[in-house]
Amino acid sequence: MGHVIAVVPASGGVGASLLAAAVAVRAAAARRSCVAVDLDVVAGRLDVLLGCEEVAGWRWDALADVAGVVEGARLAARLPVAEGVTVLAHPVVCDADGGRDDAVAARAMRPTGRPAGFVGDAGPSHPGEPTVSRPWLDIVPDVVTGLSRSHDVCVLDLPRDPAVLEAVAGLVDALVVVVGADVAGLSAAARSVPRLRSALGDPHALTAAAAGFGASGATPGSVSPSRVADPWSDGPAEAWLVLRSDDRLTVEAEDAVVDHLDLPLVGVLPRDPRAADDLVAGRAPGSRGRGPVVRLADDLLLRLVSMEVAA
Repeated sequence: MGHVIAVVPASGGVGASLLAAAVAVRAAAARRSCVAVDLDVVAGRLDVLLGCEEVAGWRWDALADVAGVVEGARLAARLPVAEGVTVLAHPVVCDADGGRDDAVAARAMRPTGRPAGFVGDAGPSHPGEPTVSRPWLDIVPDVVTGLSRSHDVCVLDLPRDPAVLEAVAGLVDALVVVVGADVAGLSAAARSVPRLRSALGDPHALTAAAAGFGASGATPGSVSPSRVADPWSDGPAEAWLVLRSDDRLTVEAEDAVVDHLDLPLVGVLPRDPRAADDLVAGRAPGSRGRGPVVRLADDLLLRLVSMEVAA
């Protein structure tokens, strides 16, 4: 099973999706098979960031009737690709029935109402078996599991809703929390980080935070040495901190945030003046091969995957 890296914002407008896209692009640039999965059903547009929103291929709505873990390689062959990254995003345009045209075509291939060729651990469909469309969050783990089995790196672009993280918590190896380095951003992070850690499976996260300690129950700023050395060790995935700041932060300021949130800092996401122009031009984050976002994405891959993966 490949490495699963989830990226989540602690508040809006901090560039978490941009970072997720850049990490995926840089993993692909290092010749690793990579899939990027958009899990923000409300506002997610990971395909727009990657420049493939008009590329033909299946979106989430084509998988509405998934039953069992999907065969990742076969599903990936149906998905759009951008900068070497396989992309599973949400639909862009809806037809009169509320579905996407390619989703309608996909459903036409399913005699039993289930995805032809994609039924995995649940076993084959049987003639006459009733079609049951499960809620989207019930489908997500089966899809992510299958895709992560067939790719070296799986990048998940998460919303702030802890319920989505809970759905994939058992599959995630590392959670990157992007926090705005201002008063509003830090205030939002103080509320959201304990809930995110709780969603990862830390039963003491909310209690410890309320008591004024980090989610692990250790003193603020302390980090488990084993998790620093090996983020893929057994147990709940570790949460890692990326600070979003337009200004250069002092070491003292970074340390204060680390102590406040009790998260290990893996980098700072500065403002990239070319990001807006790249978006208009359909140029994916990280595709330039240089710049502050690329450096951060490479550093995340070095720290959270291995020296062999980052370009």
